[in-house]
Amino acid sequence: MPQLPTHNYYEVLELPTNAAQHEVTTAYDRAKRTYSGENPAIYTVFTDVEARELLGLIEEAYSILGNKTLRSIYDQRLLSNSYTLEDLSYGSILGASKQYYPEPKQQQQKPSYQKDASLEKEILERKEWDGAFIKRVREYKGHSVERLSDKTKINPFYIQAIEKMEMKSLPAPVFVRGYIVQIAKELSLNERKVADSYMSLFKKTP
Repeated sequence: MPQLPTHNYYEVLELPTNAAQHEVTTAYDRAKRTYSGENPAIYTVFTDVEARELLGLIEEAYSILGNKTLRSIYDQRLLSNSYTLEDLSYGSILGASKQYYPEPKQQQQKPSYQKDASLEKEILERKEWDGAFIKRVREYKGHSVERLSDKTKINPFYIQAIEKMEMKSLPAPVFVRGYIVQIAKELSLNERKVADSYMSLFKKTP
């Protein structure tokens, strides 16, 4: 069982350090199911606050170990035994990746697209933001699922589940809202407006 708190992401996902990349995804999905709020047994072990913190650690762990570049940096630090817990934290690893593997300027720019006045007006006036419209805006602005995943660090599976409104495939609502905020920000949308609308629909979807 993962210890709380910890920055050893292999322990969080209950994996050996030599686990294959596909095993990381499998372990992540298993941990998410085990420690989600839909599993009532979790509250016999953790408080509600601890459970939320643990789910946050699981997401962090997958963000690092599920990315080959970030995992490589993390492994170098973890196995050297010369780094502090802070050096092994998500923010530190992410910062190191930008230092060692700076992104080319062209990759930092948002995709260019031909503006459609009528659609721009619809986006501005839109009140109900469901998954289908988020997908429409993503495609209109030239973002592939893969690029959006790379920029937001959200698993492509979740991005597609958000667009298809497949609620059973998504984690706890607190994480879904965070994903929507990140997606809206990357698409240059009103983050709060989009998140509030989507989560309202999220709660009504069976």
